[in-house]
Amino acid sequence: MFPVKAAAELSGLTPETLRAWERRHAAVVPHRDDRGRRLYDAAMVERLTRLHRLTDRGHPIRDLAGMEDDALDRLLEESRHVGYGGVETLPGRMLDAIADYRVDVFDRDLSVAIATLPVQVLVARVVTPLLREVGLRWADGRLAIAQERLVSSLLRARLLSVLNQNPREARPRLLFATLPGEPHELGLLGAALHAYEAGLPVLYLGTELPVLEIARVTTRLDTVAVALSSVDPGQAPAALVALRELDGALAPGVPVWIGGANARYLAEALDIARVQAVTEPMALVQLGRHRLGNRNSR
Repeated sequence: MFPVKAAAELSGLTPETLRAWERRHAAVVPHRDDRGRRLYDAAMVERLTRLHRLTDRGHPIRDLAGMEDDALDRLLEESRHVGYGGVETLPGRMLDAIADYRVDVFDRDLSVAIATLPVQVLVARVVTPLLREVGLRWADGRLAIAQERLVSSLLRARLLSVLNQNPREARPRLLFATLPGEPHELGLLGAALHAYEAGLPVLYLGTELPVLEIARVTTRLDTVAVALSSVDPGQAPAALVALRELDGALAPGVPVWIGGANARYLAEALDIARVQAVTEPMALVQLGRHRLGNRNSR
């Protein structure tokens, strides 16, 4: 159960908006504790998140408040496939430009997409398909290492300003990084953007961060979890050593979530309670909301 402030933050709303949606539209009906204070369960937070996304896309709350959750999900799915003509072909066009080393074309298209698309559309219909296509082209030899690095550096330069907004905020955040020896960053960027799109506070530190630096930042900035990406199979033995060192350096209770191709192997080989393989973006989002909710309810 979450109090008003935590439920509002987890769903991306202000407490004032949440109260107004309850009072005027009965969008959710909260539980009450023995002192009469409103409490929200996980299903209510999920519903509020759906409502927030749909109102961001122009749907009036008065039309949404009476709808069942499955109807809201259908409306969300429909809204992903309408509007923003030409977006579906954009990732392919951008990678074709990189294949010809037309960096200016790639950067122009990416800049326009960031400037004109809502974050959720940017993530779902540009960045995620772009990352997937980079992986496919790199695997079958259509994309050279240098070209993959170009995509990574251009994405990083343009998206960091989105991910690391409000650096002075006091809220606890999710830290995203890779361990030493792991330079691949595209999957990490994608995971961080999914978390950001879901309204979670993100602290993105990039690649090859020393273990003790991760632990130090986690302590100083009140990080609620550490999200790491490990992709290169050749780095798996070194990652095992680094993760054991990280487990000893982190404060008790701070979880470590690993994504990427090596995630399941690392988690199983380590068998450490706080280290968990998290390979699906929405699973990461759910874990992040749970951690933040627990922190806010204390």
